[in-house]
Amino acid sequence: MTNKNKSFPLIIFILLIVVIFLSLNITVRLLLPSLKFDMTTSQKYSLSPSSQKILSSLTSPVQIKLYLSNALTQENPAYANYAQFVTRYLRKYQQIAGADKIKIEIIDPKPFSSAEEDAKKAGIKALSDTSGQSNLYFGAVISNALGKSAVIPNFIAARSGYLENDISRILAKINTGSHKNIGLVSPQLPLITHAYGQSIPNWAIVAQIQNDYNIIELSDRISQIPTNIDVLLVINITKLSPLFAYALDQYVLRGGKLIIISDIYSEKKAADKGKLSAFTANLNPLFKNWGFSIPQDKIVGDRNLGELTQINTSIGPQTKNYPYWLLLNPEQINQDNSATQGLNQIRFKSSGMIVPKDDNTQIKFTPLLTTTSHANWSNSDSFIKQDQAELENKFKEGNEQYILGAEIEGKFFSSFSKNILAGTPSEKKLPPYLPYSIAPGKIIILADSDFIVAENWADTSSTPNNPVYGLAPIYDNGSLLLRLLDYLTGKEDVLGLHNSEPFNIKTVGENIYSQTFNKYANAYSQAQFELNQRQLLAQTYAKATQQVFTPLTAQQIKEVENNKQRILELQQEINKLAYLIKEENIQKLSQITDYNIIYIPLLTIFLILIIYLIIQKRAQKRIGEIANELRSN
Repeated sequence: MTNKNKSFPLIIFILLIVVIFLSLNITVRLLLPSLKFDMTTSQKYSLSPSSQKILSSLTSPVQIKLYLSNALTQENPAYANYAQFVTRYLRKYQQIAGADKIKIEIIDPKPFSSAEEDAKKAGIKALSDTSGQSNLYFGAVISNALGKSAVIPNFIAARSGYLENDISRILAKINTGSHKNIGLVSPQLPLITHAYGQSIPNWAIVAQIQNDYNIIELSDRISQIPTNIDVLLVINITKLSPLFAYALDQYVLRGGKLIIISDIYSEKKAADKGKLSAFTANLNPLFKNWGFSIPQDKIVGDRNLGELTQINTSIGPQTKNYPYWLLLNPEQINQDNSATQGLNQIRFKSSGMIVPKDDNTQIKFTPLLTTTSHANWSNSDSFIKQDQAELENKFKEGNEQYILGAEIEGKFFSSFSKNILAGTPSEKKLPPYLPYSIAPGKIIILADSDFIVAENWADTSSTPNNPVYGLAPIYDNGSLLLRLLDYLTGKEDVLGLHNSEPFNIKTVGENIYSQTFNKYANAYSQAQFELNQRQLLAQTYAKATQQVFTPLTAQQIKEVENNKQRILELQQEINKLAYLIKEENIQKLSQITDYNIIYIPLLTIFLILIIYLIIQKRAQKRIGEIANELRSN
């Protein structure tokens, strides 16, 4: 047998493997065209069970008009990637619901076209092209056959982690079409602005709430909560009037649902009006009757949750762990409660503490937000007398865990012995006085109000023309309040919508660089931090020599020279680390290239040869066995 004939089976074998591989791919494409697997750890390409439940409950076909300028994706690679991500996500909704339930139309609104006019009329906001002209679009109109619709003026990549949340909420909203009423009492913080003749927007949190609810503003001087209020939201009462205390008391006894945000020290108010105006009313006369209290003189700190921030010290700005600005992690957020489940990080500033009472078996008290078990507190007066540097320096780690947010539900007794207006002509205008609950009430108490201030939890740079879908959350503060409202209004369909990690497409090279940098990150950060401190110290010395005409002492000159020498050493150390990161990154990329170009193909050929030799050896053995049988016969 010639060598050519011997190699023929090997060639046939390789060709068969190629044919089988191609056939398998073609068969899967033909028979299972929609079959895809989400291999990401966060399942960011998959819809949650809540979204699937919303899709299954759609009562009317939905049309999604995606206005996407081709020029936008051609000019801006980042938009091109995100547009592909959004389109794929919308197709996922269509795939699950069915093409008869969700229709998707992708429209290129070219300049001066009828499609552009339609986009403008619908509320899609134009983006600027490279020349500065506002004629590019990337937004959507979602509507159903009953005429209910919602608009996303622009999709922004910074809000990508909320993409499923936004689309599913819209679908749920247009499916039901009804908005529940949220009563808002906020005398200290003007969440809704009434400035005639001035263009002052409402707070960002208001836009988020109004997207799903009707907000009805109420005074803190009323004696009755209107019956059309589904949930009452009370924020930082300045002074608890007897009339409003009675209104809250009777509202809860009638089975009302109440969210109270009561801040011992409002940093927002302190910044706007001065420290002396940062304190709020003492609501403990009501709270104690509901099974808890908030000490009026204690502000909670926790070094384990403290935020790293720049604090002005005697030697200049320094990055410090400020224990009174808390970043709560999943471990501090109740993951067993449907209102807070799935929230990852919440930012509180100068929070008070909630202390439960254990003497009422009819009341169920559930902590929602807590510190670690190493928290401590400082007297509220110290926040007036001391600055951040002093407060940070004097903080001592404790051994207690404090409650920052809680849910209280059950039946209560009234704090009043009779109708507040008894014996007056207005008595008959109020509903009959209740001495105790006629239906279980629900109260959610939060001991910080700064968490709703937009700059504490979100990037609002894209919100002027897009107040809801242009807001890019950094923390889950906004989601916390919205989820609490969903929970109390019974919107179970959207409670299970969890925010995913932000959209981020990294190349293999970027991922490798991140891994390499992380290896040296600790040493790099320490060196950079010390360098910054040394440079600040050098600036301090320089200013001192300019302002003081007396010559420096020998000891001071030595300190200056030592500082200069250490700065040079640190700069060399940082340069060395940067070089090591670069070299190791190049080496890893080179290894991957070698594996893909040389080793993997060689390994594949080697495996094929091994398989071929095994098959050939077995064939020869079988031929030998047959020949032996023939001889014996």
